[in-house]
Amino acid sequence: MMDLSEPFQSLDDPIRRSISELGWTSPTPVQEKVLPAMRTGRDLIVQAHTGSGKTGAFGIPIAEALDPEANHCQALVLVPTRELANQVAEETAILAKHKGLRCLAVYGGVGYQHQIDAFEAGAHLVVGTPGRILDHLGSGRFDLGKLRILIFDEADEMLSLGFWPDMREIQRYVPKKRQTCLFSATIPERVRSLARSFLIDPEYVSLSEGQLGPQQIEHYYVVTTAQEKETTLVRILEHDEPDSAIVFCNTKADVRYVTAFLQRRGFDADQISGDLTQAAREEAMGRIKSGKLRFLVATDVAARGIDISDLSHVISYAAPESPEVYVHRTGRTGRAGKAGVAISLVSGLDIGNFRYLQQVNRIEISEREVPKEETLRERLRERLMVKIEREVRALPEKEQRFLVQRFVPIVNELAASEDGRGDLAAICAAYMREHKPEVRVTDTPPHGSSDPEARQSRHGNDERPRRRRRGRKRGGTGASS
Repeated sequence: MMDLSEPFQSLDDPIRRSISELGWTSPTPVQEKVLPAMRTGRDLIVQAHTGSGKTGAFGIPIAEALDPEANHCQALVLVPTRELANQVAEETAILAKHKGLRCLAVYGGVGYQHQIDAFEAGAHLVVGTPGRILDHLGSGRFDLGKLRILIFDEADEMLSLGFWPDMREIQRYVPKKRQTCLFSATIPERVRSLARSFLIDPEYVSLSEGQLGPQQIEHYYVVTTAQEKETTLVRILEHDEPDSAIVFCNTKADVRYVTAFLQRRGFDADQISGDLTQAAREEAMGRIKSGKLRFLVATDVAARGIDISDLSHVISYAAPESPEVYVHRTGRTGRAGKAGVAISLVSGLDIGNFRYLQQVNRIEISEREVPKEETLRERLRERLMVKIEREVRALPEKEQRFLVQRFVPIVNELAASEDGRGDLAAICAAYMREHKPEVRVTDTPPHGSSDPEARQSRHGNDERPRRRRRGRKRGGTGASS
């Protein structure tokens, strides 16, 4: 066994052997902070990016805490994608194997039987996507009545993919007395809302100075060429899928151009500028305030006086002409304690002025990369599968067996030809257009940290819902989550 530094040296021998097999000799910064904090049993909110060693940060204390003789699920890690489920399950399996703990990855798009067999064998640690986990819970194949540790990994990504309703449904199946830890690269208000629903008096652990708590507005900029700005804008909207957004332009001509560009690509967009009558401007503003319009393209002058409490994104198509304008633009989002995202598209000619406005406003704005096409396809697939699996679960059992299987031969026939694949793609596009983003994460939890009676209830009552749906027989064509 290789030489290990503290706090690895203080671990039990089986876990030290596993750490040696992984080639770790000393903890990463996030592991150094999280290991002792998790051992206290307190709920945690951890700000840590992918690649920082956070799997080990929660995997080591989980392996320490679980009892190999208790053949039931004692720890659940919820992740946004099947790829991450496999990655986390593989790493935690190595950490836990010398202690005799069984780990299982659970996600859609594969058959049920292997997962069911592992549940029956007594998987101690389950890593999975919310959709397939909820599928097993609802049918009674999986039980979380004796869960001790609940982990949300990449919580910001889970919320952006639309898992919020599923996570709240899973909450019905977990005992109130448990340790819950939330890991996220960013801690905006939507993540804090998730924390309020699941965590009690959490300790914040951050690797960045000055970011010890959640921020209401996330500030980003994206470097692009002037010729590719409209394409970059579309990629950002497809990637983030905002509930609602204002796109700011510096000229009326840009407002007309950007609005037409978005509308041609199927976005629910309208404009306000000095060219429109007052009645037309008021109609557009009324539609976005009421939630009937998602994207409003505007000049700074035309947008004066707009107050939209639920505006999730502000996007600067053109860099603001002064530091004060940037403050006014970004102040349109993140209101009333809600989450907000401000993104600026910055071309090479604007980068100097953009750095200057950061200095004047005393704000550090992080750079984001332009989303790649393969990333956009994967996110769209994940969102589509989340929605489909949720609707399949909502079908009565008889309809699931009959209606779903009734369409399988038709889908196979369509998928066999180019025209048929186009028809299937059109169906998916129409489905996603009709099913808009999920309800915003702003609801107050029934047992949040501000409610003393609820706090006592969670730590003193292990009752869980009795509701279970009868198990259903399905083949290996389950939808991904």
